[in-house]
Amino acid sequence: MKFAIDKLDRSGRGLPCALRAAAGALLLTLAACGGGERVSSFAPQRLLVFGDEASVIAGGNLTDVDGNVIAAEPGAKYSVNARKLDATGAPLTTLDCNVLPIWVQPVANRFGFGFAECNPYVGTPPRGMIFAQVGARVANIATQVASALPTIGAFSNTDLVTVMVGQRDILEAYAQYPAQSAAAVVASVEAAGERLGNQINSIAQAGGRVLVATVPNQGGTPFAAAQNLISAERSALLQRMTERYNASLRATLINDGRLIGLVQADEQLQFGLSNPSAFGYVSVSAAACTTPTAINCVAPTVAVGTVPATPGTLVTGATAGNYLWADDRHFGVDAHARIGNLAVTRASRNPF
Repeated sequence: MKFAIDKLDRSGRGLPCALRAAAGALLLTLAACGGGERVSSFAPQRLLVFGDEASVIAGGNLTDVDGNVIAAEPGAKYSVNARKLDATGAPLTTLDCNVLPIWVQPVANRFGFGFAECNPYVGTPPRGMIFAQVGARVANIATQVASALPTIGAFSNTDLVTVMVGQRDILEAYAQYPAQSAAAVVASVEAAGERLGNQINSIAQAGGRVLVATVPNQGGTPFAAAQNLISAERSALLQRMTERYNASLRATLINDGRLIGLVQADEQLQFGLSNPSAFGYVSVSAAACTTPTAINCVAPTVAVGTVPATPGTLVTGATAGNYLWADDRHFGVDAHARIGNLAVTRASRNPF
């Protein structure tokens, strides 16, 4: 099985249960008759997380790849965050990092792993390690890997590796437009996608089993909507750049179905962009958070008994899950959950 399994998964979701069960039975029959491959369950011993801030959980103040210090509470994420509650239901001043998880946390939970920055398994040493950095670009993945090696020793076939990166490459290339032509900035991100594909291949060939996530449509962000006020072609250009980055990445990855699992985050979010009401979204073009960036964004709490509700730092009408975007470029809680669930499926079904 190669990346084509993605098409089978997508088409299968819309089938009635009976038909899906029949399809599953057919696959088992084929395997028993020698017409398919027997897939053993993958049991990783470590989870190694690389990429940009979409995969970051703060242990305190953060330092981005350019050396800038970012104020952050322990447990904060670039999404909508949640406060811990006391016994009465009143919000505390500390964050609950296990609530409203980012996409790598469901993957960690699937295998019973915690992170040093957020470990729900009290008394169990964390077996998840986050090397992702705020502001990371494709070029930073090699640096992240090099800095990880003294800690991890080497990659092995019991390592599950996650990578999500490329948004910064797209936005920085886009910032050169119109001084550079649309064709030139598209070519720039195509080259970045190819570089990431080669880096992922190197990790896989070194022994790691990799889940690599595509970049969601940057033409559908609140940032892109604001750019369209400058000139109407800009969101379409950002969408084109995202598509070509992802296509170049896909074309470069080793496609033998065993070393690398593709997490199609772009398609997951595009479903929501195309049909917001079906996903329960109130908005797919505005930011839910009132804070400049999502790292400082906190969800409201509901009223419990005599404890009144608190508004958090969301715009009026927003909840933790009914806006697609947390801030002008980082996706929110529901999108993280959808991408995380897809990543869990890939990790569980891919014949690593």
